[in-house]
Amino acid sequence: MLDNFFIRKCDAKDEKAFIELNIAFMQEVMAENPYWTSLKMPTEEEMKGIFREALSMSEHIQIFVGEVDSKVVGYANTWTVYSIWSGGKTLTIDDLYITSSYRRSGYGEKMMEYLIGFAEKKGYRRVQLHAELNNERAHNLYRKLGFNEEEIMFFMKQIDCME
Repeated sequence: MLDNFFIRKCDAKDEKAFIELNIAFMQEVMAENPYWTSLKMPTEEEMKGIFREALSMSEHIQIFVGEVDSKVVGYANTWTVYSIWSGGKTLTIDDLYITSSYRRSGYGEKMMEYLIGFAEKKGYRRVQLHAELNNERAHNLYRKLGFNEEEIMFFMKQIDCME
């Protein structure tokens, strides 16, 4: 079944799929995690601007899409930071989303393996990510792929700049 799953860098023609998948992802996360409900859901027009800005920052932001039979069914939003601790570039996987009807079929794992391979080929020293505390399926996948759970608390301050 995974033979027809193709992963590639996102480009301008993926705008509609990117927006649809991000809105679906945000709605799911907001429904499950109280913190996120305090945030304003971006409009479709705002999402277009976010998408275009992200694509214009390709040195720092990499977005990948996963397709099944030419239909985008998932995406990964990543960003690059230089880490003194790692002595080089770190790839942070900020979002990884697979459409609900394609979950539990190995697509998320395949996407993660692709991202790790991308980081290795590009000379990154570390891959890191975060996950909601209640997302056990994701935790199990990350452990299976060799990620270690770290005792670090993630802090965030939301700055409302969308007007």
